[in-house]
Amino acid sequence: MSVDYVLKSYMKNILGIAILTLLIFSNNANAQRWGEGELQLTKDMADYFIKFIRGKGNKKPADFYVTLDGTDGTSWTCSYDRCMEGDPVQDILDCERRTGKKCKKFAWKRTIKWKNGINPAKGKASTFNSKWSDKEILAKLTELGFYKNDLNSKKIKKKTETSADIISELNELKKLFDEGILTKEEFEKAKKKILN
Repeated sequence: MSVDYVLKSYMKNILGIAILTLLIFSNNANAQRWGEGELQLTKDMADYFIKFIRGKGNKKPADFYVTLDGTDGTSWTCSYDRCMEGDPVQDILDCERRTGKKCKKFAWKRTIKWKNGINPAKGKASTFNSKWSDKEILAKLTELGFYKNDLNSKKIKKKTETSADIISELNELKKLFDEGILTKEEFEKAKKKILN
């Protein structure tokens, strides 16, 4: 065997390992870039998304990133028709640096890619039109489960549970008063405490 043959074989192996490593890293980065799970955008973030969808002048929407709690995010636009997707790893790091919170990619162009169990993350069902009114965009965000859904229902559920608890406590208190265990003064004091 010649030295050239061994050297060429060695270089092919190194090149093969490098390409394989890049492919694995690339697939892992792509798998991790899109957000998943429940997400509720705040009103400010929903308004920011509306501005992103509409673009401005010759600026077209490109990448939209949001914090996992839905309170902040970053976006990029491009000024030409064929926008190239940014580097998701670098864009996520930039979003996290700017917001101080963990970020994931929410949308590419006018399509929400975040998977929450409601949003199909592709096609017409997940795509927004820049000519829609604010109300239409907010309605679509709500329909896809990203705006004023779970947060409101959780608050209502908690409020209902709290009201039921108060009623139950008052009934118990009344029972103790009716049985003569509590005096009128003790009953009034305990009732006031429960209601406050």
